[in-house]
Amino acid sequence: MPLFFLFVLVRVVRGFPGPSLASPLSLGYFLALIEKAVIPLAGQGTRMRPVGAVVPKGLLPLPGDDGSVRAVFHWILLEASSAGASAAGLVVDPVRAGMFEQYLAELDPRDRLALPRVQWIVQPAPAGLGDAVARARAFTGDDPFLLMLGDHIHSAPHDHSSCAAQVVAAFASQGPAAMIGVHEIGPGDLPRMGVCRGEALPQANLYRCTAFVEKPAPALADRDLITPGLPPGRFLAHAGLYAFTPEIHRHLTAMRPAGGEWELAAAQSSLLAAHPADYLLARVAGGVWDVGNPAGYRAAWAALGGG
Repeated sequence: MPLFFLFVLVRVVRGFPGPSLASPLSLGYFLALIEKAVIPLAGQGTRMRPVGAVVPKGLLPLPGDDGSVRAVFHWILLEASSAGASAAGLVVDPVRAGMFEQYLAELDPRDRLALPRVQWIVQPAPAGLGDAVARARAFTGDDPFLLMLGDHIHSAPHDHSSCAAQVVAAFASQGPAAMIGVHEIGPGDLPRMGVCRGEALPQANLYRCTAFVEKPAPALADRDLITPGLPPGRFLAHAGLYAFTPEIHRHLTAMRPAGGEWELAAAQSSLLAAHPADYLLARVAGGVWDVGNPAGYRAAWAALGGG
């Protein structure tokens, strides 16, 4: 069997996403495979206080429809594995890192085998999402990687691959500078999310990003962030899933602030300006919940089997 097809077979057997059946195999699929995930978990949980002051958001429990209960970061690791990640860089604060380590140590060895290999990355103090991604530079190296926000949970329909796998498959098929997972939101969610304007591509649920604003005011969104084809009052917002080439690190370095938090959004805007034709969006099929706030956590619990 030629190595070309053997490689595809091995990944399919392992449950990794293959190229879209709607398009022919392309060299881009083999060059753009993602095997590393970065998961920031060092947030202070201020929106979930007082619980967030003593329990990291990533360790909050969530049920599954099979009756199991797992920590938020455990569900994220499982989704990373479903998308093909064989290694995950967990960005943690030094004070509470041991809590995550203890959780993994308590897992049944068979459950641990279902997860990517974990590498710990320390973020000494809260300094923004950009700082967390920058600290993972040695882990990601010169490889593309999947950034999965540590307070976002997804659930895809049973006839779809996981939301993360959808983003990775889109990245693999297109070979862009970035493939950002997005979902539809209404006006009430605008002040809490990064919002994009998209131009639909021929491929279903794919868009070329033409504008991006972090937490826009409703008036600005109505003026500048309308994606043609969406229902009135609906927008495309980040779903907590980002597939990047290593070029994002160059933009992060260029956008490093002299003081204050180092945010990812500025580097994203810089990358978009450098790659207006291939900074792409993938609208995911499935539910998306920000469990870093009480309303999102409650909604995720109900949707995932908690009733």
